[in-house]
Amino acid sequence: MTVSLKPLERASRNARRAPRHAAPVTRTTPAAYAGALILIALLVPLHRWWAVQVLLVPALLVVPGLILLRALRVPGRAVGSFPVYVPCASIVVLFGSGLAVDLIGPLLGAKEPIRTGPLLLGLAVICLGLLATSIDAPPNVEIQWSSAFAKPARLVWPLVIPLIAAAGSLRLNSGHGNGLALTALFACATIIGTGFIFYSRFSNTLLAVILYAAELTTMWSYSLRGDLVYGFDIATEYYDLNRTVLTGIWHTTHSGDAYGAMLSVTVFPAELHFLSGVPTLLVLKLVYPAISSLLPLGVFGLARRILSRRWAFAAAAFIVMQPSFAQEIPAAARQEVALVLFGALIMAMLDRRLPRRSQLALVALLSLAMVMSHYSTTYVAVLLLLFTLLMQFAVSWFRKLPHVTGAVAVTFLVSLAGAVLWYGPVTHSAAHLDQVAQTVDATGLNFLPNQAAGGGSLSAYLQGNTETPISATRYEQLVAIEYTNNDPFIVPLFGADSKVYSLRDSPAPAPPVKLKPVHSALSLGSVVSQQLIYLLAAIGALLMVLRRKSSVTTRYIGLLALAALFFLVLIRLSGTLAAAYNQERALLQAMMILAIPVCWSLQRLSGWRKRRRSFVLAAAAASLTLMFIGTSGILGAVLGGGTATNLANSGEDFERFYMTAPELASARWLGQSVRPGQLVYADRYAQLPLVAMTGITGGLFNDVTPRTIDQYAWVYASTSNIVDHRARALFNGQDSVTYVFPAGFLDANYDLVYTNGSSEVFHR
Repeated sequence: MTVSLKPLERASRNARRAPRHAAPVTRTTPAAYAGALILIALLVPLHRWWAVQVLLVPALLVVPGLILLRALRVPGRAVGSFPVYVPCASIVVLFGSGLAVDLIGPLLGAKEPIRTGPLLLGLAVICLGLLATSIDAPPNVEIQWSSAFAKPARLVWPLVIPLIAAAGSLRLNSGHGNGLALTALFACATIIGTGFIFYSRFSNTLLAVILYAAELTTMWSYSLRGDLVYGFDIATEYYDLNRTVLTGIWHTTHSGDAYGAMLSVTVFPAELHFLSGVPTLLVLKLVYPAISSLLPLGVFGLARRILSRRWAFAAAAFIVMQPSFAQEIPAAARQEVALVLFGALIMAMLDRRLPRRSQLALVALLSLAMVMSHYSTTYVAVLLLLFTLLMQFAVSWFRKLPHVTGAVAVTFLVSLAGAVLWYGPVTHSAAHLDQVAQTVDATGLNFLPNQAAGGGSLSAYLQGNTETPISATRYEQLVAIEYTNNDPFIVPLFGADSKVYSLRDSPAPAPPVKLKPVHSALSLGSVVSQQLIYLLAAIGALLMVLRRKSSVTTRYIGLLALAALFFLVLIRLSGTLAAAYNQERALLQAMMILAIPVCWSLQRLSGWRKRRRSFVLAAAAASLTLMFIGTSGILGAVLGGGTATNLANSGEDFERFYMTAPELASARWLGQSVRPGQLVYADRYAQLPLVAMTGITGGLFNDVTPRTIDQYAWVYASTSNIVDHRARALFNGQDSVTYVFPAGFLDANYDLVYTNGSSEVFHR
């Protein structure tokens, strides 16, 4: 058996030597890093001014990382070609210092250790300790940024587009039109196309800035919408963050509270808040999207190991253009951090420029940080690595590949052991995994749950494990039976089953479609492009693994892609796994790897013949454009048929996730009025402002129907309920329904105890 503990395809010793006439290396002494730490310490007391906050946030995400990478002896040329290492290493340091302060502080008499003074002291001590270990670091750890940023003024212009997107979102929040927001998205598509076509005129640094600006544009177009955070999960994360900030301490035990057990939701954003002065709300709305927008840069750096600059740029652009990326990721703060760490982790595993000890230490630290950031990302990573190791062992018998690669094995073992310890005896937060295991034991994997009687398996697969709509009448009957059987302590009012109060369907409005042939063609083109991408990913991954002339790095990326494809097929087939892990987010995590074999296939298809190359380039550019038009909200905003929150103040998406100040005020009032043990009702999306303001989860019911509301319960009604007269529910995790909010039943039988015109609270 061949076990390789060395990085894949490590450059030879002679190849690593500097050229005889190379420019002298500019040394950055430990004193310079110490000076940067002192500057941070001097700025922290002044962080009430926004200009200081603008300086402190990037400093906190850069300086600690540079110090850690130096202490690990990571070569400067590796960092220079993959700069995502720096913010990820900073996250590792901030995780470590924040957790150390939180755990050690109470032992030293600090009842509220998560405060500015202790956090700054902890960060300084750890950074100085790392600097002390790097005094004798070799010269090759120096990073030559001057070559990449020789003309910084030429690198700034793409960053104007995210600022336009931010201004457009704020204008929409004020009730104005979507012109500015739409302009930003068109500009985003333009710079991506320009970078793909005219890549040879741009430096690697400028291409990376274009990718970052494009991703940040789409992220801010969603995250900055609303008076609070945008999205579902992030409402609970916002409450957990504020609870950590208010109490000044984070406790390890979080039984049944998976979000609260993640440092990416609690300690880390609280540390950014206290050290930089940025309000907690803006940490989640501004800073976190700025961190997660580094993901395309990570894909670009990884793809450059085996692809040309043009196709590496295209692989990263596929991430920007992915369906629901900008809409899904800002709604899950913990995953915003975890995905970037996962991308850096994959690169570190395959980076042949890293010395063995540096590589193993770096992948171990990144693995632990990922574990403490997001449980689902960790589970997926562990499964992908396990599949990859097994396939590598099998392929290694007939292709040039080690039986086992040390860095990958260490990553798998550290991630697995870290998950077992962190989610088990440390935080006791693995209840969600126990629930999945119990469901699998009771019902199995539940393959193709949407397959209708007499329907084909192919159509059921293409439909996927998505929510299926049911009528309000059917929902009313099913949910009443469920409550009677499972919740006998709930006593509805007498006469609640009267036909007068029967539920009626109320679909969310959508603007009429304009130019139906054009709309249909663009929609179809977007879908076809997406499916072709999956096909190219599968073919490319197989060829990358089995082709005799493939390099070891190419072969290994192909193995990772095959593992990702296997996981995606499994989660699409199994209703149980789909309910446990969001399919769209699983796809986004997998596309970090799958985008590379897609572009590897396109690069080989283009060949050397000019006509074929022109055709492939045109097809790739058209696919990118169609995908972006279909997934960014541009299609619905221009031609109708559906609207997204980033470009509209109406529609289903807006009613679901947009939170207003009146809703937050009524939710806060209810949180102060409800007593322990009392039941609270709020439909599926009215619960978002309620959870964000109060953290109420126990005793919260989402089925707001006359036959399920307890006679002494509280009922919270959001703007969608009161103004739009619509309520939403998800029955059994699979069947969705929108119906007329039962305002008549509540007005006739409950007291209106709070109202502000657009949000109300009922009680008896």
